[in-house]
Amino acid sequence: MLTQIQQKLKEEGKAYNNISLLSRETGFSRDTIRKYLREGVVPHKSKGITKGSKLDPYKDYLNEQFECKNFNCESLYDRIKDLGYDGGLTILRDYVRSYRPPPQAISIPERTMRFETTFGEQAQMDWGFARYFDERTKRMKLVGCLVVVSGASRKRFIEFFSNCRQENLFIGIIHAFQYFGGIFETILTDGMKSIFDKRRGKIIIYNSHYERFMAELGFSTRLCKIKTPQTKGKSERLVDYVKNNFFPGRTFQNLVDLNVQASKWSERVNSKVHGTTGLIPNEEHIKELKHLRPLPPDEILNQYLWPYRKVSLDGMVSYEGCSFGIIYSCKEKRVRIRRFGSQIRIIDSFGETIGQYEAVAGRKMYFHPEQWPNDYYRNNWLGKRRNGYAIQKRGATEFYFGTPQLQAYDDVLKGGGF
Repeated sequence: MLTQIQQKLKEEGKAYNNISLLSRETGFSRDTIRKYLREGVVPHKSKGITKGSKLDPYKDYLNEQFECKNFNCESLYDRIKDLGYDGGLTILRDYVRSYRPPPQAISIPERTMRFETTFGEQAQMDWGFARYFDERTKRMKLVGCLVVVSGASRKRFIEFFSNCRQENLFIGIIHAFQYFGGIFETILTDGMKSIFDKRRGKIIIYNSHYERFMAELGFSTRLCKIKTPQTKGKSERLVDYVKNNFFPGRTFQNLVDLNVQASKWSERVNSKVHGTTGLIPNEEHIKELKHLRPLPPDEILNQYLWPYRKVSLDGMVSYEGCSFGIIYSCKEKRVRIRRFGSQIRIIDSFGETIGQYEAVAGRKMYFHPEQWPNDYYRNNWLGKRRNGYAIQKRGATEFYFGTPQLQAYDDVLKGGGF
C-alpha cells in the first residue's frame, strides 16, 4: 500500500518521501512511516494463511442436509451439536446463508385477533403429512403426523402413523393425554372425516364411535370454521415446525424408530423458551397439571390402545410396516397388538402374551422362537410325500463318498452297471 501511494505522489509531482504527507495519505503514524522507509514493508507472517473453522468437520453432513432442503439453522445446530460440534450458531448461520434459496413471495393474510385459553381448558389437534424417500422402492411417500399442543402452556406432542384412520386417531389422542398427564376440557380441531358424519352450519353430527370415545374419556370437541385454519393457529404452526425443523434430512428405519426420535425431539423443544410466550413449556405445564382431568381406568383405554390385527397363514402379524410372529399354540385368527416406546407386544383374547419384541432399526421381520413346532418340516414332508426319506447322521468321521466307496463306484461304472 505504501509503495502505491508513493508512486501516485511521484506521478503528481509531489514529495513522495515526505513523512507528513505519507502519513495523511495512508493513515499510518509518522513513526510507522519512518520504519517502513528505513526497513521496507515486511508482510505479516500470517498473510495468505487461511484459518480453519470449527464448522469444517461438519460441512459434508451439512451439505447432505441441504440436498434434503433442510436450511433450518436451529435444527442443524442441534444435530451437529449431537455429533460433537462445540462452536456457535453465528458461523453456522453465515455458512447456511450462502446455500439457502431466496425466499418466495407470500401473500399477507388478513389480520386476526389472537386468543388465549386458561390452564386445562383447551388443546389443539391436527394431522400433518410429511414426505420421505423410501430407499427400498426408490419412491417418495407420505407419513401422517398427529400433533397436539396445549393452548395455555404450549407443551407439544407429536406421533407418526402410517395412515390417518380413526383407529390411529384414538391411539394418538390417548398417547397425548398420557404424555400431558391428564385430559383437557376441549379439543379444537378441523373437520376430519374420522370425527363427524354430517355438518350443517353449527349443527354437527359426530361419528358414533368418536362420540362414544369422547364420552368414555370425558372431553368435548370443537370444530373450527370451514376454510379458517387460523382458528387453530397453534396446531397449524406446530405442523409447520415439524416439517421444517424435525423432519428434513432425518433418517429412520421404520415407524417405531421415527417415533422414538420424535419423542426425544419433543422433550428437547418443550425444554426451550417458546417464541410467543417467552416461557418454557415444560415449566408452564407443571402449573397446568392440577387443572387437567384424570385419565379413565385402563379397562377403558385398553380397548382403544390394543387394535386388532389378522394373523396370516405363516403366523405373522403386520403392524406399522413390520411383521411380527406369534407362538404356534395360538390358533386365533385375530389378535391385539400395541407399541410401548420401542417395544411391541401381542396378546390373545385372554390377555396372554403371545409375542413380545424389541424393535431394531432396519429390521422388518420378527420371528417367534416357538412360531413353528420342532418337527414341523419332518411332519409336513411325511404327510405330503408318498415316498420315504433318509436320515443324514451328524458327527460322521468321513464323507459318505470316501476313497473306498468312490473306487467301488468307479468299478461298477466300468463294468457297465450296478
